Amino acid sequence: MKRLFLFLGKGGVGKTTSSAALSYYLADKGYSVFWFSVDPAHNISDVVGCDVSKAKQVYKRLFAYEVDVGRYLQLYIEDAISRMKRLYKHLSVVGLDKIVESMRYSPGMEEVAVLYSMHHVLKDAQDYDYVVVDTPPTGLTLRILALPKLNIEWIGVLRQWRLKILERRRMVASIKGEEALGEGVAVAPEEDKVLQELAAHYKLMKGMWDLFSGDESVKILVVNQDKLSIQEGLRIKETLKDLGMNLRAVLINKFGLFQKEISEIREYFRGVPTYEVPFIKEKESLAIEDYLTIGRFWVEEVLK
Repeated sequence: MKRLFLFLGKGGVGKTTSSAALSYYLADKGYSVFWFSVDPAHNISDVVGCDVSKAKQVYKRLFAYEVDVGRYLQLYIEDAISRMKRLYKHLSVVGLDKIVESMRYSPGMEEVAVLYSMHHVLKDAQDYDYVVVDTPPTGLTLRILALPKLNIEWIGVLRQWRLKILERRRMVASIKGEEALGEGVAVAPEEDKVLQELAAHYKLMKGMWDLFSGDESVKILVVNQDKLSIQEGLRIKETLKDLGMNLRAVLINKFGLFQKEISEIREYFRGVPTYEVPFIKEKESLAIEDYLTIGRFWVEEVLK
């Protein structure tokens, strides 16, 4: 995978149209492209005119896919139940399945499910030249981008606490003998399954963080010429800055439809290249040639 493109912005500004323009444009140039959506709105099927709940070739070397986030949430929960049973098989945990199943209603689980799905999809998309992601509206997307870093920090804290627990166990074992701890209770760090699980989770989160924050990850903000989408765009820009990430481009989509001065918008996003993408009127749906036309306004510059 040469690059990963993430389209960010308020709902309704044209993220799907913009991601479609890039995907069709790259495929038309002969590149292999994997275009997928983790937005619950699922607009890709409407663009391509067919169901892409399973990955499907829709144009030349372009493959499209709409992720079922709910299915990945269920897979994540099932995996969590399996791992907890392995970790705590020496304990008698009543109703473990029901306890973990209730996780689906916990705050933050939607972000976890989207991140989990992206990890699986991106792992299978490594052989494509480019991967294009149509993201959910602002709030959820920003939490997804921040989640790996937050997890990495918490794993470091949990690892230190776990090492302290093992140290206390060794003290007990040295005084009373290891049999006092019970069968299957680890004492050495290299034998501790909890530390192994933390290491595996760290590896996953570090991989996602490196991908999101690395040079191969291109963040493109889509705004319209209206106050609300511009304010949302500025919030995205500042949050990315706090995360140590940068915008590669700002697309002023549906240009000419609203009245906000273009010079004012450029001033808001000073330092980031901006591109004016005209509003295509009087069409119920766009044809592939329309998406290619939209792409000609900005794709070549963004690829440099």
